[in-house]
Amino acid sequence: MRRFFAEIRRRNVHRVAVGYLAASWLLVQILETVFPIYDLDEAGIRWVILALLIGFVPALALAWAFEWSPGGLRSQAEIDRDPEARQTAGRAADRVIIGVLAVAVLYFSVDRFLLGPIGHVAGPVTKSIAVLPFDDLTASQDQAYFADGLAEELLNLLARNPALKVAARTSSFSFRGASLPVAEIASRLNVAYLLEGSVRRSGERVRVTAQLIDAADGFHVWSETYDEPFSDIFSIQDRISSQIAGALQVTMLDDRPKPREADPEAYKLFLQARYLGRQGSAESLGQAAALLDQGLAIDPGYAPAWSTLSAVYANLAGQTDVAYDEYYRKARDAALRAVDADPTYEGGYMHLAWIAQWYEGDLEAAVDYTNRVLQMNPTDAAALGNAGVLLIHLGRLDDAIAVQEYSAERSPVDPTAFFNLGLVYKYADRLADAERSFRKVMQLSPDYETVHYQLGLTLLLSRRIDESLELFRDSTGGYYHYTGLALAYHALGRRQESDAALERLVDGWGDTWPSLVVHVHAYRGEIDRAFAWLEKEYEKFGPAGWGEWKYQRLFDNLRDDPRWAAFLERVGVSDAQLARYRLDIAIPRN
Repeated sequence: MRRFFAEIRRRNVHRVAVGYLAASWLLVQILETVFPIYDLDEAGIRWVILALLIGFVPALALAWAFEWSPGGLRSQAEIDRDPEARQTAGRAADRVIIGVLAVAVLYFSVDRFLLGPIGHVAGPVTKSIAVLPFDDLTASQDQAYFADGLAEELLNLLARNPALKVAARTSSFSFRGASLPVAEIASRLNVAYLLEGSVRRSGERVRVTAQLIDAADGFHVWSETYDEPFSDIFSIQDRISSQIAGALQVTMLDDRPKPREADPEAYKLFLQARYLGRQGSAESLGQAAALLDQGLAIDPGYAPAWSTLSAVYANLAGQTDVAYDEYYRKARDAALRAVDADPTYEGGYMHLAWIAQWYEGDLEAAVDYTNRVLQMNPTDAAALGNAGVLLIHLGRLDDAIAVQEYSAERSPVDPTAFFNLGLVYKYADRLADAERSFRKVMQLSPDYETVHYQLGLTLLLSRRIDESLELFRDSTGGYYHYTGLALAYHALGRRQESDAALERLVDGWGDTWPSLVVHVHAYRGEIDRAFAWLEKEYEKFGPAGWGEWKYQRLFDNLRDDPRWAAFLERVGVSDAQLARYRLDIAIPRN
């Protein structure tokens, strides 16, 4: 063995090994710097590393057999006959190694101490943009629906371009009226550019101004004003999205997304309805449904209006116990009309997937519809968020976490994105991560009612019972308040107070939300009562939702009972049943 190592030193193989590794490291570091600058796919770096690893052994073999000398590449046998050449080759190899190491040390010093974290901390990608809500400059101040609608339509058009990263609407619109510097808004949204604008309507004419701002220096990259008839609104949208892409040097595809056109009057009613529907009250939802009916009577072929009507009915179903089934049937009919009107529009399929998942309990249909949506628009933030929830139902918790983390990154100030992320963390028993996500929701939206209950459950499961009790006490009454109190008091051994809270829950909301009563009985180990209330839940809502709820830790006391496996089989979410479904989803890189 000594003779072998001595031969390695004599043939300068060790020098080649050190030089090869140093040069390889330096090459990889340079590529990691250059690729993001030119927006190149960083997967190429992995192939370079693989090639370097594969080439290491052949390089050593060549060093064993050959040596570089002043006379060129010569075999070891020739070198052995010329000792002076061997000494010269050794000194040359040392100089090369020292030079490579010096360059490597210099690069490391500049990157580490001068450039700081630029190469190591994720920042906004170059071609990233957020569309802020447009200002209504109309004298009567009654065109907010149109200003919001135009901004949202532009956002949707830009988001369909795979070369752009576009912040989700829920995040960018949260900065409405915020008196923050451009750089601050862009930093919070993690984008490089902002699009802002204004609208002014006068009769049948509309004046639209749009400005694209570079967040790094606050300067306008592009600005344009359009003063045209309202009937030309779709042309205006198309030109703005095209010009923005040009300003960002984004390659425009031949089949680039185009605005879906409609009768101008029907389109105006659609924008008004969508604006009202976002307010969320039963009254505003009813007004939105009436406006959509008017618009669809004028232009029944406008798929986005049917899709929005489906969402309105689904939201109305969540606000009533009496007409729950009726509203969901209407929501399904409207979604089917959207698909009939335009089979290439993903909105109808998205609502059909949601209805199949949460109302009909038909996971096979939900997977089929979701796959269609993702094939049509794989980067849509809402579609990816819904797909992440569906992955939970399918038992693919690791995949669900990856999707929801991406969704939260794309929607950095959207409380719903972080709420869904917190849920999947909780189901995966990553309680510390769940707590951070739920606290982020509370920071973004202090009035987000459901999060107080979920954070309380997370603390309860973490055995921080006093903290959970305090949180449940501070919640503003209602079914989550009494459910939480019943759970926390039981964990503290305060049976009488737990019973009192459970009684209030049953009397007030037992018929409306039987599943919450199941939570309490299951956690308290009252197995027969828990299964009795499970049957009430099934009678009222059918099989929907159990793909997700089967991971609820409060049900742990039920899992060894044969009735639990039988119930999961009946609602179609046993492990064997879920294994049949395939949801094709890939997280976008931009």
